[in-house]
Amino acid sequence: MKSIAVVSTAGGTGRTTLTAALAMLLARRRRPVVAIDFDPQNLLGAHLGLDTLSHTGIASAIADSTFAWHAGTWRNSEGVLFVPHGQLTLTQLAACEARLASAPRWLADAIAQIDLPENGVVLIDTARYPSQQADHAVRCADLVLCVTPPEPAACATLIARLGDLRAACANVKVIVNRMNPARDMQRDALAMLRAALGDSVSLAQRVHLDAALPESLARGTWFFDDAPHSQASHDLQGLANWMDAWLDPRRTGERT
Repeated sequence: MKSIAVVSTAGGTGRTTLTAALAMLLARRRRPVVAIDFDPQNLLGAHLGLDTLSHTGIASAIADSTFAWHAGTWRNSEGVLFVPHGQLTLTQLAACEARLASAPRWLADAIAQIDLPENGVVLIDTARYPSQQADHAVRCADLVLCVTPPEPAACATLIARLGDLRAACANVKVIVNRMNPARDMQRDALAMLRAALGDSVSLAQRVHLDAALPESLARGTWFFDDAPHSQASHDLQGLANWMDAWLDPRRTGERT
């Protein structure tokens, strides 16, 4: 079993949408998948098929040690086991933050309780980095996927945080999301990002912008089913293929 943290250092990167899509695509490749919502926004379930926000979840167990974190899990129609974050009051959120600060292995210990086979994967959608939630996820992950749009401010923020991310997890890959090659500014930002990353961190994939994606989300369908021949769908399938190969315990050479 491997754990993958999906993080971002800026807002509006499409991180949660990407986490849900990858969970579905890996499940369709016959991988046992657990998707953990470790973001107080509590939105990952809506992408995976829930028609309402979960009131309890993993954060409920952090704020209240008498609550079992796995009590609110739910499996969707594609077989993804979903662990919601839960809705917390401001007081509960403060208690949650304090607990995470005092117990740096809380998430790692919780994930260790999950009974998944060797070929299984835990995907963790986190709050924006840096945060207590993202820090826990990065430190317990075998792989960190850092999602960023090719915008100057977002790329600059990622570059500034890159040292901290690599100190917490040696295996960090960058995913450039919502790429629009027609925009000169995005091409310039991408060149800046590549130069800053050098050989230390690779660009795992670029996912192109597609105007049909919001429509699929509104309908509750999957974009790669609605528009399977679009560039963005090919990008997502390619990223899932790369992750599937990396997760294969027989292909250790992929884990670099």
